Parts: sequence; C-alpha cells; structure tokens
Amino acid sequence: MGLTPFARNGDLDEGALREHVQWMLRENVGFWPASPATGEGSQMTDEEILRVVQVAAEEAAGRAPVVAGNREFPTAAQNIRFAAEALDRGADAVQLYPPTLGHSFVPSVPMLQWFYDEVLSAVDAPVVLSSNFMTGFEVPAPVLERLVTDYPQVIGVFKHHPDQHNVAEFVMRFAPLTTVLTMTQRLMFSFAAGATGELDNLQNVAPRLCRRLHDALHREDLAEAQETYRTVTRLWSGISRFSAEFSVPRVVTYKAMLRLLGLPGGHARKPYLEPGEDALRALAQMIDTVGLREIEGLK
Repeated sequence: MGLTPFARNGDLDEGALREHVQWMLRENVGFWPASPATGEGSQMTDEEILRVVQVAAEEAAGRAPVVAGNREFPTAAQNIRFAAEALDRGADAVQLYPPTLGHSFVPSVPMLQWFYDEVLSAVDAPVVLSSNFMTGFEVPAPVLERLVTDYPQVIGVFKHHPDQHNVAEFVMRFAPLTTVLTMTQRLMFSFAAGATGELDNLQNVAPRLCRRLHDALHREDLAEAQETYRTVTRLWSGISRFSAEFSVPRVVTYKAMLRLLGLPGGHARKPYLEPGEDALRALAQMIDTVGLREIEGLK
C-alpha cells in the first residue's frame, strides 16, 4: 500500500511520487497507489487518486504490478466507474473492498452477494478481493469463496485480522483456490498455512527488508527467513512504540522516517500534523538503533 507524497501546502508532489515508486521498483516491490489509509486516499479527490494511479503505472511500465484501490466506495456503480477509469489510466488490476455504508453498519450476506455480483459482472479485469477487519466487519468466507470460484478475473484475496488463528484458518481455506495476501508481520505463519505474499505498508520505508523476507520464504531458506523476520519485528515494534508514545499516525511516521533518511516521502495532508522536534529525535534514534540505513543500502 504505497504512500502518496504531498508538498507542505497539501498539493500532490508528483516528482516525489515518481522517485518513491522507482525506489520500490528497484527493490522488486509492486505498488498499490492511493489506498484509503496509508495512501491517504480518503483525503483525495477521485481525480487525484486516478492521477496517482497513472503516475505509478507510467513509472512501473510493466516491471511490477500496479493495483488500484479506491476510497472504499459504498455503491456498485461507484466501484464500476472507478475500476474502468483506473484501468484506463494504466492500472494492471483493481482491489475491490466490500461496501462500507458508515456508522458501523454491517451489510447482510444478500447485500454483499448483490454488490459483488453487480461489480464483478461489469469489471472484466484482474480483481483482488479484500477482507480487512479495519473496515468494521469481515466478509463471510462463503461469500468470498463463491466469488473466487465463479469469477475467473478474481486473482487473489487480501486478509487482515489481529487474531492469527482467524488469519490462519482463512489462509488454509483459500490458499488451494487463489493467491492469498496478508500483512508482513503475519507472513511467517501465514506462509506456512499457504499464503504466497503480502499486501502491507511497511514496504514504504523498508522495501529491501520486506522483499528479503518474501524471497527467503519462497526459497525455503528458514534460517534467512527467521533472521529477517526478527529484524522486521524490531522495526515494526519500534514504529508502533513511537506512534503510540507520540500519538503520531502511521502514515505521518513513515513520511517523517523517509525525510530523516533523505528520501522523497513528502508530507502528510491535513488534518494530519507533523511530529514535533522531540518526536523526530526519538524517531531518528529508532532508525539508527534498528540500522535501517544499512539494511536498505542507504549509506
């Protein structure tokens, strides 16, 4: 889930975006532009999101997949329109979120079935489905299973949940049917259960590290995977502690880290606020303690 660099005045920084995408590509990491959270898609207009998709696709030029997500539109018509426009701008695939209707409303199974059938009947392009507890609800597994079976353009499913047993059961159920993606922190046990990749945001600040873990698992190099996962855990824990101590959202933390590393992460769009000087000193110390510059070959 790629971040979106903004200038201090809130304008999209296309130059920084292109540089960030190129960094991901050099480390053999795909780009999922303008996601609702990490990509700040929830604070962007449709045209801005589509422009980010277009810029990412221009930079990728077929070297890595660009998968477009939207602001979790609640209607089928909005999702169909966005998918067509994103594909026209160069996206290789689209991510389809369930309909989020606000105020903790959980769609019924018939509502979900109608929504997915309506969208997937109209979108003849690769689609990645999503079941993320952060949405406020999970998509029932039987609903997703039918979609994976009935619609050949569904090329994968993303699963995120804090309960590792929930994730493991999901992976074991869907791995024989399609590609299953999880978060980097859960990749070790998810891979053992059958997952084949990750859809995450840590790659924005540590693409080489994340790719190293992915490759070690696919090579079945357990020693390398264990050592790399320990480093991933130290980095993730350091970021989480920093965000909690200083009340700094994850995307703001990532962008501050990139600036400290001398990389073009840009700034977050308001209402996000920049970290104070004490927070930046603590963040710089965490980066040095983990050895992130050395890990990513930035020295």
